[in-house]
Amino acid sequence: MQNRFAITFLAITLIAVMMVGMQIEPVDALKSHGTYIQKYGSATKHIVCGDRLCDEENMPKQSTDITTEPIKTSMCNRNSIQMESSCMSFNIDGGTVKGSTYDNMSGSTTIQIQTTNDGRITLNTALNTAFILVDGEEWDDVIISDSSTAIEFFAGTETIQIFGN
Repeated sequence: MQNRFAITFLAITLIAVMMVGMQIEPVDALKSHGTYIQKYGSATKHIVCGDRLCDEENMPKQSTDITTEPIKTSMCNRNSIQMESSCMSFNIDGGTVKGSTYDNMSGSTTIQIQTTNDGRITLNTALNTAFILVDGEEWDDVIISDSSTAIEFFAGTETIQIFGN
């Protein structure tokens, strides 16, 4: 009797699970259909403010009292970036360098890049004590060796800023 009850209970449970399973529609992610919707750089600058969404009315106003004129990289050729008073060669994969400036007030170098893919820019010097921002965010995807520094970036990245060293 108990055996028959257990088999009946198991059969009813399996039928119920199967009926519920047939009621659920399959869910497909957009990426499975080849839709690329990620946006980086200036495409998100009015949507995301740091770690939260923002609207323009509640955004803090930036002070424009202090004006600093960065020194342009006129002393460096097209294949190098100015770091303080010297030019540094580089290699880039996944994009192109549009220009760079050195700001003598903050001691920072800003590199403007145009990217189409995730990539890496390799500077031919070791930046052991540098602080790096990529599109305004602190960046840890940096590989430092004895003679070079590689900074990885995402597709859509527009600026890399290096402080120090």
